[in-house]
Amino acid sequence: MIRILVVDDEPAILKGFEKALEKHADRYHVTSVSSGEEAAKRLEVDSFDLLFTDLKMPGMDGLAVIEHVRTRYPKTDVVMMTGYSTVESAISAMKNGALDYILKPFTQEELLAIVHKAERLRHSLIRMAEERVGFQRWNLNIRVQHFILLTTFTLLGITGVPLLFPETFKGVFFFEGSSFLRGLTHRISAVLMMALGFYHVLYALSTEEGNRNLRAILPRPLDDLKELMQLIRYTLGRSPDHPRAGRYDVFEKFEYFAVVWGTIVMALSGLILWFAASLFHVLPLWVIDVAKVVHRWEAVLAILSIALWHTYHVHFKPGVFPGLSVWWNGRVSREYMIHHHPIEYEELTGRPAVLDEHEEVAK
Repeated sequence: MIRILVVDDEPAILKGFEKALEKHADRYHVTSVSSGEEAAKRLEVDSFDLLFTDLKMPGMDGLAVIEHVRTRYPKTDVVMMTGYSTVESAISAMKNGALDYILKPFTQEELLAIVHKAERLRHSLIRMAEERVGFQRWNLNIRVQHFILLTTFTLLGITGVPLLFPETFKGVFFFEGSSFLRGLTHRISAVLMMALGFYHVLYALSTEEGNRNLRAILPRPLDDLKELMQLIRYTLGRSPDHPRAGRYDVFEKFEYFAVVWGTIVMALSGLILWFAASLFHVLPLWVIDVAKVVHRWEAVLAILSIALWHTYHVHFKPGVFPGLSVWWNGRVSREYMIHHHPIEYEELTGRPAVLDEHEEVAK
């Protein structure tokens, strides 16, 4: 639904708009006012996509209306209407931020064509802005959390691998006598990762952005299963439609909770091994042995998952290569949003998730 505000002191023009668009009531909602002052009051209580205003009006004229809209309601695009076909008025209107400039009088057919043209221009400008700026997916807080997770995970992997293959590394890290450095680095990284885990829980529960992300990423078994089945059909060529995901698709949800699970398991088993000498008199020996096995093979699973699964999805997957920049600037492209998160795109913009939106408008 495109909301249109028409401002003109001629009742015939206002009636002409309503008459021309009444057959398209499912697509356009028209509100009419007879002065710039009335338009300013209406804009305070309602939002509009397009505003058509006469140039010459008593009191607040069309140029003043454009200036008012441009400074206070930048998401509303303005089209100037005038019967004074002077170059100066056209230049003034466009300089003040008008989307387009049309001449009166016009027939109902011409008016409908003008509305369609204005709508196409509006969508073209919106599309270009989205393509230029992209969409914010991660704020600075999330990017810092991701960087800390990336750093600590990498250090834990590097310092833990020598213990997985002791015969190969012969008890050393990178140089002779560096076992102490390896152990110290491993433990510091582990403490930082656990601290990050506690902080992330607080962030998800106590901040607006974190809570919004948490609600969006919580599993919805039936919807997630449908999305997964649709993805399988799409991947196998059995369906032409890519599954429609919201803020997080089924793979992102799976990966997130895999990280949550892996962090908990690695932290608990790692703490048992760290304080094994003290716990030896409290816990049965088999618990410590199980912790050692779990810690080792969960680490192998985590390293392989990041190296293969995560790396593919954020760097090599079709439509993503050579990689997403969201971890660096927090943004993704318009094309990525429409293809991978169409429901979120529609919720954010109120427009259909199609790449060639101007063609959709033309229909």
